[in-house]
Formats: sequence, C-alpha cells, structure tokens
Amino acid sequence: MLDQQVAFDCRTEIIELHRFFTEWLGGVIPDTDATWSALENGLAPTFALITPRGDILEREPLLASLRPMHGRHAPEAGFKISIRAYACRHVDDDLIVVTYEEWQTLHGAETGRVSTAVFERNPAMPNRVRWLHVHETALPAD
Repeated sequence: MLDQQVAFDCRTEIIELHRFFTEWLGGVIPDTDATWSALENGLAPTFALITPRGDILEREPLLASLRPMHGRHAPEAGFKISIRAYACRHVDDDLIVVTYEEWQTLHGAETGRVSTAVFERNPAMPNRVRWLHVHETALPAD
C-alpha cells in the first residue's frame, strides 16, 4: 500500500526545490549562505544528477556550478518552472521513487523533461525526505 503522506512530502519537496531554482536564478531571493543552505541541506552527500545529455553531476560540482548562477535570468526573461505529471512509484522503509515532468519557460520558449527522483526518508528535513538521485530525460519539443 502506498504511503500517502510520504508521497505528499516528496511532491511538496519537488515543488519547493523548483520554486527555489526559479527564485535563485531570477535573483528574487537573496544570495546568502542562509538561503543557499536550503539547497545544500536538501541534497544527500552522495547525491547525483544525470542530465538529459547523459552527464553525471555529483553533488559538490553541481552546487559549485549553481551558486554563481544567482540572478542569471532577468525578470523580463519570464523564467519559470512548473511541475506536472507527478507520480509516486515506490515506497519502502527507507527509499521513495517518484517521477514528474519539469517544464521550463524562458523568453517564451518552453522545454520539458521527465525526471525520476530517488529520496530517502529523513525526519530532520522540512518535508521529511532528502534527495539522493535524479535522472532527467528530455521531452520532445512540440
């Protein structure tokens, strides 16, 4: 039986992380260590991201590349991220596997990717889960 609370927690975590990215890249939130720590704390030490191009980005190099991107997209760029088609695929005592579509809009152009994310349960985190792994696949342009 699917744990509805953990499915909700993962969905909330996904939405909040992508809101963070939208606000970070848009320069809406301040570039402070306190603000940045929300992202750092949310990614497990062994976190890895596989990009749509197949690049594997480990946690530390990924964070090092994202920190200087604060304010990269000016407000007139209309940058936004929306999450669609969320599904919780597997839940056990320690791990949760979910899929979702991430749609980014920039200068009126929309691109999408489907992501598989693996979370670990972690009661110390705001949404009781922490990111372990994400694998992204590009969705075809219309």
